[in-house]
Amino acid sequence: MATRGVSVTNKLREAVLGGDYAGGTRLNEVDLADALAVSRTPIRAALSTLAAEGLLEYRPNSGYAVKTFAAKDIEGIYVVRANLEGLCARLVAQQGLSDVHRGLLHKVLAESEELQTVESWTDEVSDLWRDLNDRFHNTLIEASGNSHLAMMLRKSRAIPLLNQLKFRWFDLETLARAHDDHSQIFAAITGGQVVRAESIAEEHVYRSGQRIIEHWRKMDTRKPAAGTKARAA
Repeated sequence: MATRGVSVTNKLREAVLGGDYAGGTRLNEVDLADALAVSRTPIRAALSTLAAEGLLEYRPNSGYAVKTFAAKDIEGIYVVRANLEGLCARLVAQQGLSDVHRGLLHKVLAESEELQTVESWTDEVSDLWRDLNDRFHNTLIEASGNSHLAMMLRKSRAIPLLNQLKFRWFDLETLARAHDDHSQIFAAITGGQVVRAESIAEEHVYRSGQRIIEHWRKMDTRKPAAGTKARAA
């Protein structure tokens, strides 16, 4: 049952992130249950999960609806995250890396370098890069030793819209640039260059946010009108 619930949540998340439902669209439990061939119980759980993730909003007497994201919302989140990531890199550069964290980051960079040899950007490459990117940033978060910073960063990076879908908009050139950023951050940290580590980390995240905003605006113009795939309230 738990596995089915996760599957339902993932499918619904992908539909929302993929633009199948326009912002403001009410998601009807019965319609969703029929479409996914499941009972309403996992649907309710999925809706609650996506609301907690910030993709849906609950409206009294109406139910769940797809949250409307504007470019300024995404930009606002990335301004905060850029500063947090910069602070994280700064702390790690000040404190220095343990042998364990240094080894983990070196391994990620080596695997990222190997990924540069692919000939085209595919879903498989996207998944591989997502994993490498998460490992790089999560290792820095852990290395910072600041539990409060870690909590805020992980929360901001856990928003699917900003942490998962973005890699579909990547290409090999963007991958190379991101890998180069990671390499420079690592070099600055290991060299004890506190200000440089902070600056590169901030710019790295800010640039990623700008790319997401650009593609989000393009996708937003292609979204169907509210209610085209889910019965309106």
